[in-house]
Amino acid sequence: MSTHPANIFPPQVLDAGNTYFSKEIPVSEKHPGRRYVGISTTGVRLTTAEIRVAEVLLAGGQLLLDRSGRVADPYMTLVGYFSATRELAGMARYMTDDIQTALAKGRPWSKLPRRTGTDYGSLHVAELTSRVASADITATLDQMATAFDPGFDSTAGKRNRRALREAKKPEPTREVNPYDVVLATSMLQVGVDVTRLGMMLVVGQPKNTAEYIQASSRVGRTADRPGLVVALGNWARPRDLAHFEQFRHYHETFYAQVEALSVTPFSVTSLERGLDGVLVSAARVLQAAKAGQGLSPEDGAARIEAEQHFAGELVDALVRRVARAGDEDAANRARLRLENRLDQWGKRRKSLMEDRKSLVYERVLDDGRHDALMMSAENAKAGIDTRDAAPFIVANSMREVQPEINLLVSPIKERLVYRAPDHAPQWKMPEDNS
Repeated sequence: MSTHPANIFPPQVLDAGNTYFSKEIPVSEKHPGRRYVGISTTGVRLTTAEIRVAEVLLAGGQLLLDRSGRVADPYMTLVGYFSATRELAGMARYMTDDIQTALAKGRPWSKLPRRTGTDYGSLHVAELTSRVASADITATLDQMATAFDPGFDSTAGKRNRRALREAKKPEPTREVNPYDVVLATSMLQVGVDVTRLGMMLVVGQPKNTAEYIQASSRVGRTADRPGLVVALGNWARPRDLAHFEQFRHYHETFYAQVEALSVTPFSVTSLERGLDGVLVSAARVLQAAKAGQGLSPEDGAARIEAEQHFAGELVDALVRRVARAGDEDAANRARLRLENRLDQWGKRRKSLMEDRKSLVYERVLDDGRHDALMMSAENAKAGIDTRDAAPFIVANSMREVQPEINLLVSPIKERLVYRAPDHAPQWKMPEDNS
């Protein structure tokens, strides 16, 4: 039996703080980093603690804005991170009720200022969850970059606007109101790079350390905006309590605490979702030097018949790469899938030629002359299987691997519409013979 030495990438180095992917920088005034604060409210319900902690953080942001002006902007938007959508939904309700009321009225014994939200006096709350449509998430991410204006949002600024309103004089206005609160689930881990964010409340210990690191890294992303992460644990959960008891050691050894992950890179599902994009991108990149005659240009998708030899060699190269990383079964699955994709590519070209259309990869400028080989995952319709559909479904991001499904529910039968797919078997409610 032969043995092979393990290949580690990046290779081991002498300095653990300097790897291929990252370099450790000492905390300093120039590089302040991110501060983690742990809170455990033993004997107090988690919902009560959520309300009070969020209220203090939001009022504290208002105090900073009143005292320091524009530099306090990173701490005016509170990012709330939750492991479950159910817990987030409860916090969303508290934001528009208990927390909003407490901030507007203030505490008689507190030195923190009152705060009204930017949504016409109400807290302006956004969500980054699966409950929100993809198009709305994009708009939310764009609006999260909107900063607070001390002349508009500080206590003095609000007082001046109120005086103008009472005097019936024109008030200053703005087109976009910044968010007071952004509530998010695991969607926050990937693709959110809003540099102005500086404060996060993590409710409950996330399921694994990698998720915790990724989520909390969304705040304090620039040196001039140090991050503040407040971890509110649930004292009734043993795991949360254990993390709180070892809080300092856990955070000082963050990356050593990351759990090992199981990887199935060549499962049937991963091949179905990933190989379409790999095949097209590899073909276009490898033929980029063919000066407009190969598969690389947008309209090069129509030249697949002329490039069959190249496509076959590309399939062999991809299968060999899969065999090196996987096993023989994985390589066979990859070959079958890739050959099927090439076959569908050729059929798509032929069917469009019959309709006097040419094949392009994605950008269809004239529906009467062109049609696409690929479509995005969010635009794919479940169950579609016709000649008119683009055969390659390619994800645009990690959040868009599944199409959205809209359900219409109504107690009025006439308002419900159902169109059975072609050749669908008939189904009848079985009779109760008991």
